[in-house]
Amino acid sequence: MPDAMLKTSLAGKIRNLRHFKSEALLPLFEAVINSIQAIEEVGDLKQGAITVRIKRDMRQGSLAYNDDDSSLPNIIGFEIEDNGIGFNDKNFDSFETADSTYKLAKGGKGVGRFLWLKAFDRVDINSTYLKKDNTLANRKIEFTISNGVKELSGFDMASGQANTIVHLNGFHEEYRKEPSAYKRASKIAQRIFEHCLTRFISGMAPTIKIVDDFEDHVINLHDLYNEIKDSIVTEDFNINSYTFKMHHIRLYGTHSKTHQLVYCADGRDVKNRPIGSLLGTSIQFDDAGKKFFYSAYITSPFLDENVDEYRQEFNIPDKTNLINSNEISMEQIEQEAVKRTRAHLAPVIESVEQQKTDKVSRFVQDQAPMLRAVVKYCPEVMKEIEVNTSEEKMTQTLYAFKGKAEYELRKNGVKLLKTQAQSVDEIETKYTELTEKLDDFQKDQLAGYVVFRKMIIDLLDKKLCLNASGKYSNEDIVHDIVFPRKTDSDTIAFENHNLWLIDELLAFHTYASSDKPLSDFTSSSSDERPDVVTFSEVGDDRIARAVSLLEFKKPQRKYFDEDPTRQIFRYVRDIRKNNLELPNGRPVAVNESTRFHCYIICDITSQIKEFAENGNYAALQGEYGYYTYNRNHNAHVEIVAFDKIVVDAKQRHKAFFEKLGIGGC
Repeated sequence: MPDAMLKTSLAGKIRNLRHFKSEALLPLFEAVINSIQAIEEVGDLKQGAITVRIKRDMRQGSLAYNDDDSSLPNIIGFEIEDNGIGFNDKNFDSFETADSTYKLAKGGKGVGRFLWLKAFDRVDINSTYLKKDNTLANRKIEFTISNGVKELSGFDMASGQANTIVHLNGFHEEYRKEPSAYKRASKIAQRIFEHCLTRFISGMAPTIKIVDDFEDHVINLHDLYNEIKDSIVTEDFNINSYTFKMHHIRLYGTHSKTHQLVYCADGRDVKNRPIGSLLGTSIQFDDAGKKFFYSAYITSPFLDENVDEYRQEFNIPDKTNLINSNEISMEQIEQEAVKRTRAHLAPVIESVEQQKTDKVSRFVQDQAPMLRAVVKYCPEVMKEIEVNTSEEKMTQTLYAFKGKAEYELRKNGVKLLKTQAQSVDEIETKYTELTEKLDDFQKDQLAGYVVFRKMIIDLLDKKLCLNASGKYSNEDIVHDIVFPRKTDSDTIAFENHNLWLIDELLAFHTYASSDKPLSDFTSSSSDERPDVVTFSEVGDDRIARAVSLLEFKKPQRKYFDEDPTRQIFRYVRDIRKNNLELPNGRPVAVNESTRFHCYIICDITSQIKEFAENGNYAALQGEYGYYTYNRNHNAHVEIVAFDKIVVDAKQRHKAFFEKLGIGGC
């Protein structure tokens, strides 16, 4: 009994087709597969030949969309030519029949030709075929949404051979502009090759060539296969009663740029699953100097039976159904495939993991010892780091995991305090585990601060030398390193100044001001601006027991129009006569008992020596400066060489730097 026939709205069918923009060349793939099947009907794949011609818009100003290929004219269509059986009466009847079952045994779904009109304006077919009486005939077909299938002519031919050319004309812009609609012949050839790769592996692929006259390219897909065939390893595995075949493939040039599982059906790829995160890396592996992405092509009669009509998905559940244990899920297939992938790639993966471990270890050792505990307690962080990860990205990743780990520590600490322990041993075990982690993270915090200090010392050392212009930096550069100008201790955070470079005790002040007029923070009317002033040791009586003054001079400054010691004593007199006025409005007194610690920081030039000698200053050890105590002002005054600041800071931190292994001093 013949199939019942129903009227079909071609426009409605095309409109209802699922979009395939992630695989914009799918209509071309369908045409190539049709050509392969036509050659299979002839019966001799070795003599079969398919040529795909790329047709471009040669009008001036028509260029490809993506920047990398901006010099290429837009692709407006394709021609697919084969020497298969052609559009004989049976094939033509099937072509005219919506949802035809004619190629069902070959995996045909009867919808491939409709994909053509989803992405192209029209399809023109010119086919020479062998009739039952062994004479040749020609059939020309026009296929459009408006007119459907229209046979333009048909007549016998006396000579020639079977041949079909399918013209896909008028590539729609919405598909043509997609990244998956590759613009270069080499990329199109690679994608067609990967789509049909299982046919090459099984020896069921005819000669397929991609031709682009504009690029003057002729690419034989068998040449692409010859580049990888020696590395292909095939194995079988079973899930329930179904057998799966898995081809381990190294792709040295691929469109996907990721490691992936490729699920196939009916001799073509259907669905790709990136697995870089499961392998621990998404970058290329190395094969004796040749970079490659790994793909596992998986085939099975089970997949053939369950592919959907568009060949973009499978009618297989994603997750395992615990109720029906005989049902196979994509999750089961993936788990088994990834297990075998990891075994197959074990030496390569181990090499990558070692490179990642070495990279992170060097980075933490040399630049970020404050993050050591992250690697120890958050091993999963290694999944987020690649061999080629930048230092900036690695820092961000490690700090993100550090934040998570510290949050968990705090949360577990609170939980521990609320624990209704059953025994002393139980609470001690949890306490020991928690405090061990806490101790490591606290050590890392300290290490981070030490590394920061090392960087500040190195920066100061560098700024004291000649710059790229052959000049010395101004004193404001050094000033800002120690304590940023135009700020005070109420406007910057504690960690944003580096008074410890001069003296560790300077960091513990009640109030500090940098490059601000005395009238801003004392009752004085003077507009003079000491470089840095700190008030310390303020007791309940609101009297400052100590005031420190820092005055910076330009490195290697040769001439001074005023003795810096006279300048510093002028500040001392003014401050002693006036109270400090804190930002909260409360006064702090400076009286006769207040000690002054004054630092003039400069290079010890001949003029500075003369000032010191005239003031009866004592030389510091190593000729790094001079010292005096002025009884009248209760002031200790040091003229300190820049070099002494750097040397002393390095010496104070030497043991810490050596312990962390972050460079000599």
